[in-house]
Amino acid sequence: MKGSWLDSISHFSVLWVFVGWAVCTASLTLPARADDDTAGGAASNSLGDYPDATLKTADGCELALPDARGRVATVIMCMSVECPISNEFLPAIKEVAETYRQRGVTMVGINPNAGESLEAMADYAKEHKLTFPFAKDEGGKVSRRLLFNVTPEARVFDADGKIVYRGRIDDRYRAGGGQPGAKITNDLARALDEVIAGKPLTQSRTRTVGCPIQLTVPGGGQ
Repeated sequence: MKGSWLDSISHFSVLWVFVGWAVCTASLTLPARADDDTAGGAASNSLGDYPDATLKTADGCELALPDARGRVATVIMCMSVECPISNEFLPAIKEVAETYRQRGVTMVGINPNAGESLEAMADYAKEHKLTFPFAKDEGGKVSRRLLFNVTPEARVFDADGKIVYRGRIDDRYRAGGGQPGAKITNDLARALDEVIAGKPLTQSRTRTVGCPIQLTVPGGGQ
């Protein structure tokens, strides 16, 4: 009887690990990589400027950033769950992620803010139905390497891992951008279109407006 009970516990543990693995695997649906034989593109194993780090995601999994690279390009988006400007841009960020997914582009959201927990990020991802990974950048190691200053802010990497675009999603906060009838330039989408087409970028850097990244919480904690 005792052996049967232990066997049941063992089988349950194996099943729990398998289910957890399956959930983590299913939560990350990515286009084929450029170095994948099924991708139909030139092989590229170099990370270039692309960060080699593993981060915890809002859904309780771990994400190796190199595994999230897209076949044509990758967007790393620095985001916040509390910044009102980041939240204002969220529909545009989600639209970019969805629109370009089928064109070989993946997006990864990272949050370096010390005062925003994984639990808060999980609630945020669920509430806003995020379809891309949202990971905690503990200590801001990735954000500091990529020179992020505010949320929201984007970095675009080409298939070789080279940074080709740094900056904003669009220019709604430029002088006069908020006036009725003012035309908004979708800088991030334009950059992705040009990368996909193999064209030189019209602008590789744009000025961002957002909330300053907070790597420490009041009182000096992290």
